Amino acid sequence: MGTFALSGVFLSWETEQRLISAAGKGDISTVRKLLRKRVNVNVRDGLDNSALMMASKGGHAEVVRILCEAGAQTNMVNGTLATALHHAACGTHTEAAKHLVLAGAPLDARNGSGATPVEMAPFNSETWEVLNAARNGVMPEIEVVSEVPEVPVYAIAGASAEKRKNSGKKGKKGKKGEKKGKKSGKKGKKKGKKKK
Repeated sequence: MGTFALSGVFLSWETEQRLISAAGKGDISTVRKLLRKRVNVNVRDGLDNSALMMASKGGHAEVVRILCEAGAQTNMVNGTLATALHHAACGTHTEAAKHLVLAGAPLDARNGSGATPVEMAPFNSETWEVLNAARNGVMPEIEVVSEVPEVPVYAIAGASAEKRKNSGKKGKKGKKGEKKGKKSGKKGKKKGKKKK
């Protein structure tokens, strides 16, 4: 049976275990919510797996990044002496492995079988190349994806009028300003009729 660590704020065992479950599923919003509640980021389950290990095993790179930023220990081992980096390497989860390497995960840690994370990754896979390069001192680069959507040109103040005019949907009027659909007004009334 594993050891259980409580955070500074009393939380039930079930609440702390939800962090491990959410991390394993890649549920970013639940992970953030639980971390805001001050759930211990290094809590373990009955098999000594931490939330970071479960996120790494599932290849959930964004959750791995969030947990590392929250202070998760990258050198923790489970019952088989595997680290989070072992789990990421074994599953060829390259992005998760990159986050772990940049967070200081040990590249030379040996699991219960005596294998390092580099040896757990399939030979010549992208994950193997990243870990092998990191072992030789070349740190991986992470492509930053903006969470802010790209703003169309016509929505930017000061954009040229021509671009705004030609983009988007046309209004109710057609190309030459003609109205489409039924004519409005009274029947029989003609334009230009003289009053007596």
